[in-house]
Amino acid sequence: MASVRSHPGAQQVQPRERLAEVRDLGHVYTTGEEIVVALRGIDLDLGAGERLAIMGRSGSGKTTLLRILAALESPTRGEVVVAGQDVPGMTRPQREVYRRRTVGYVWQEPEAGLLPGLTTLQNVLVPMLGEPGTREEQLGSALGILGTMKLSYRLGDRPPELTVAEAQRLALAVALANGPRLLLADELTAGLEWAAARDLLRDLDTALSQRGTAAIIVTHDPRLQAYVDRAIVIRDGTVRTGT
Repeated sequence: MASVRSHPGAQQVQPRERLAEVRDLGHVYTTGEEIVVALRGIDLDLGAGERLAIMGRSGSGKTTLLRILAALESPTRGEVVVAGQDVPGMTRPQREVYRRRTVGYVWQEPEAGLLPGLTTLQNVLVPMLGEPGTREEQLGSALGILGTMKLSYRLGDRPPELTVAEAQRLALAVALANGPRLLLADELTAGLEWAAARDLLRDLDTALSQRGTAAIIVTHDPRLQAYVDRAIVIRDGTVRTGT
């Protein structure tokens, strides 16, 4: 494992409990007569509370790896264990519970994870429906994460009324609503000017630290490395340490 980098708000605790383990992960897409190899024998470990950036060019396999970790796709081969759970071996109901309680997912297009007809506050409360806690506790939790993500002044507004940066902040708040062990974010800062991206990353760092949540962030921006513990590069479906 690469050396741990310092990032804003980081608590340097060694050694870390292992949260996720990927072994010999491979994935092949078949489109018509064409076979596309997306991942080739990926090995990866992630510690509890660790922040990891996955970098690489478009089409290198980054998003495929993220979707497999989120149980949105099943790999062609290999092992994926997150928080002690065999991800590829899950049934459909188990996958739904896993995505509600163990991982939070932020899509490359933040609006994909938002309900446009609901307010900002309502969007964050939706994942909590049917989960433990009283209505007052859930409301307090929702207001807390929205405050951390600097959206307290937007509680009654709906996603179409938000700026791109605000929509991304709301998508993060929704993904973190149920206190997942692992946040998965695809091109988190895409479409943002660096000043807005930097402020978002600082507030996200606070939210992750408060909850002890680990994060894997897919990115093409090397500046994001200052906000994670380490970075890896995926090239042609394989992992390369460093950038």
